[in-house]
Amino acid sequence: MKQAGRRQRKRNAFALVAIFSGGLAAAMPATPPAAPAKTPPAAGAGSVEKTLEAYLDKYLAFDPDSKVTVAPSNEKPVPGFRAYKSHRTGRYAKLNGDKVVYVSDDGKWFFAGDVLPNKDPRPVRSSDDLSWLSSYLTNLFRTPTKAALAPERDKANLKGVVVWTETGYGRARLPGYASADGRVFLQGTIFDFTEDPRAERRRMIDLTTGRATGPADAKVAVVEYADMECGYCKYRGLQMDKLLEENTGIVSVRRHYKFFPLWLAHVWAMKAASAADCIFRFAGAAPMFRFKSQVYAVQDSMTVGGIDQLAVTTAEAEGVSSADFLSCYLRDESFARVIKDMEEGYRLGVNSTPTYFIDGTEITWIEDKVMEDYLRTIFPKIKTIEYAPPGAKK
Repeated sequence: MKQAGRRQRKRNAFALVAIFSGGLAAAMPATPPAAPAKTPPAAGAGSVEKTLEAYLDKYLAFDPDSKVTVAPSNEKPVPGFRAYKSHRTGRYAKLNGDKVVYVSDDGKWFFAGDVLPNKDPRPVRSSDDLSWLSSYLTNLFRTPTKAALAPERDKANLKGVVVWTETGYGRARLPGYASADGRVFLQGTIFDFTEDPRAERRRMIDLTTGRATGPADAKVAVVEYADMECGYCKYRGLQMDKLLEENTGIVSVRRHYKFFPLWLAHVWAMKAASAADCIFRFAGAAPMFRFKSQVYAVQDSMTVGGIDQLAVTTAEAEGVSSADFLSCYLRDESFARVIKDMEEGYRLGVNSTPTYFIDGTEITWIEDKVMEDYLRTIFPKIKTIEYAPPGAKK
């Protein structure tokens, strides 16, 4: 499928930005879970592996027939952590695969991002000791990047690190950690291994922005991290529209839209996000979603200049004066709101679009029916729809 191939290439390109929580090298039920036991896994052969299997079943992207096995691994050492290799199989082959993860020696912390070794390590006492990382990432991203210590984020005997990278529209913060001896840098977020990861994700996601459609009292909150220049976002977004429309009265969903423009590869995605942000600010959620639909309708022929024209004309059509719109569009305050969404996605491990979370469960919609499979766990009577390949003739 050509569109899926393009999406995979975008995933590969954005593995470069995978510090956005998970990959320089690469990249459940919606009802609230029972209160987690706040105690580390019991010591003993195989006990951590079994606990980790159960944890990963909730942490990994949803598959209705997921089966996870775990074994110790000899991957890059991380001080205070042990490496494990997980193998996941399920209903959908594209969601299967192996993943190296880390659990702290005391059983309190979990890490599933990438580990970057320092070839010339020295103890990390100040941000200057991270200069090797700043240089490496600046060369990799081809944009100014600066790593600095963030003591408030220290965790699991590791030094909290924030990586500031220049997007061209403002600086974005990327999460990470460094070992005190300076030997390794961990890209991503460390999770509490004694807690259900779905609950931890729910706390990380801000649902108060109001960029949402659907009943305010809906049973399910669907959060979508997307890019208006992304063809696969359009493809799955339209399918989500159809899935919900054909199940009116059966499902109760509120859809929250998060800006996640792939600024490293897409030339007008950040501008589209700023336009949507400003239309939402002055006219509300419904006009913002109408603007997104208009962008999708002309996505294949859109240009850097064309997005400006569409943004202004749409704002005027929605009752927003040119003066108000231009006081917001492409301004630092607007980009700051866009980047806030991006940073939230980085902390969650988003590194491709679209990525969905439903009440803390990740939905990687790379297989057609995986979204309805998940919704069926909440709404058993949901009806399937036809999933035509992108560009298929009707």
